Amino acid sequence: MTTSTISLLAQLDDGSSRPATADEIIAAAREHMSRRVRRGTQLTSPKATRDYLSLKLGTLEREVFAVIFLDKRHRLISYQEMFQGTIDGALYLAMRLSIAFKCL
Repeated sequence: MTTSTISLLAQLDDGSSRPATADEIIAAAREHMSRRVRRGTQLTSPKATRDYLSLKLGTLEREVFAVIFLDKRHRLISYQEMFQGTIDGALYLAMRLSIAFKCL
């Protein structure tokens, strides 16, 4: 049985190239996917929403409290990371935000 390998290259400023690191490959993939998901993209199914959030949150090394703003047709208006930190800290700030919105 033969196996094939795929080698991805990173291009350097001087025009030469070298094998890309795993972090560079992931960053390039996220950049590409971010261009595919723009304002107006419909998040009409749990799978579409999960894929979008995986793209946004999947590689973060911290916990965040984020809000996805959609219009009435479930089209993306905006994604905003409101708070970051530990789950306890983010929950506290989320509760404060919730109280602030109720006062409006």
